[in-house]
Amino acid sequence: MPLFASLSSGADMIDRHTVALFAAALVGGAALAQSDRPAHAPAIVPSVPTLDLDPTQRIDIQGWWSNGTEIILVQSDGAFLWWRQNNRFRPPTLAGRWDRQNYRTFWLEPYATGPSDQEAPKRLRAAMHRTDGTIFVDIGDHLGFHHSDTPPAAPEDAYVGRWLGPGGAIDLNADGSYDLRASAQAVTAPVTRAGHSGSWTYDGTFVVLRPTGSESDPVICTVVDRPELDPSGKPVPTKGSATKLPPSIEALTTPIGELRRLAPAPPTPKSPPAPLTPAVAPAPSSPRP
Repeated sequence: MPLFASLSSGADMIDRHTVALFAAALVGGAALAQSDRPAHAPAIVPSVPTLDLDPTQRIDIQGWWSNGTEIILVQSDGAFLWWRQNNRFRPPTLAGRWDRQNYRTFWLEPYATGPSDQEAPKRLRAAMHRTDGTIFVDIGDHLGFHHSDTPPAAPEDAYVGRWLGPGGAIDLNADGSYDLRASAQAVTAPVTRAGHSGSWTYDGTFVVLRPTGSESDPVICTVVDRPELDPSGKPVPTKGSATKLPPSIEALTTPIGELRRLAPAPPTPKSPPAPLTPAVAPAPSSPRP
């Protein structure tokens, strides 16, 4: 055998031996690494996505929705009211109709606010999702509305009820409406009407009555403190001390005289008709002859 061929064959054997040693080292290193891994280490299993809302569960969207700064009333008659603040006794910012697309989406379609609108307002998509067991609704940039049986408390809630006096009575209702009824002796005054109704609000000092009809001016009623009276009309004496002033209660000054509340406020209704100032401009009235 020539010397060159012998040297070449020897080099091939050395290379094969080196490759075999290197491969054995890799296998041994991998086995050692596997032996260092704890036997109880769990296998990595990809998570299976789940639906936050069950398509077979139909969620009732009617009622009140609040995100802490705004409230929405979705009514059973297909209409909705949206307040950009927390007081439902104020006129709503938006009013319109709603319709449902599927189990997790409904739409709000605001009414046009007047003849100046050149095109219909854009429909608003309301997307529902569940977080920590609670259903929330996101409407555009207005996020985190959650459903509630009753709206947030308002200052007017403290004055809801029936107020009575010699001149008549007034019902301040929890839905923002009122009904004033004058007695026979009060109607004899030339400036007093037999009665009227409309919407009412409270600004911290005055109860403001807004009679139904564009030609009626608001009626300002003042909330005042008066001594508590017994059935005979005398101040109720203070128990245990003759020096203390008799207990006082709030009274309401109205065009039919001073009224005092007959009973505590009833509970807030779940879905009031909300007869407030509408967001839709009324149709122009025909000229008088």
